[in-house]
Amino acid sequence: MQVEVLTPRKIEFQGEADDVILPTLSGEIAVLSFHAPLISVLKPGRIRIKTKKEEIVIQTDGGVLQVAENSVTILLKNFHVQI
Repeated sequence: MQVEVLTPRKIEFQGEADDVILPTLSGEIAVLSFHAPLISVLKPGRIRIKTKKEEIVIQTDGGVLQVAENSVTILLKNFHVQI
C-alpha cells in the first residue's frame, strides 16, 4: 500500500509499506493492504511503518490518519524519526 507522511513543511515520507501501526484515540491499530476506509485522530506516540527492507519509527505529538483505496495518509504537526 502507498503511505504518505505529511507535515506543514513538506512530504516527510512517501513510499510502499507492508503495514503501518499507529496510536489512535481508541488504541493502537495496524493498517494492512486493502484496509477498510478510515479517518481517525492520532494521539501522541509512535508510528511504525514497515517496508520490505526496514521499519521506520516516528515519534509524534498527534495528528490525523486517512485510509482509502489502499493508501494511507498521515498528517502530523511534528515529525521526529527515532533511530
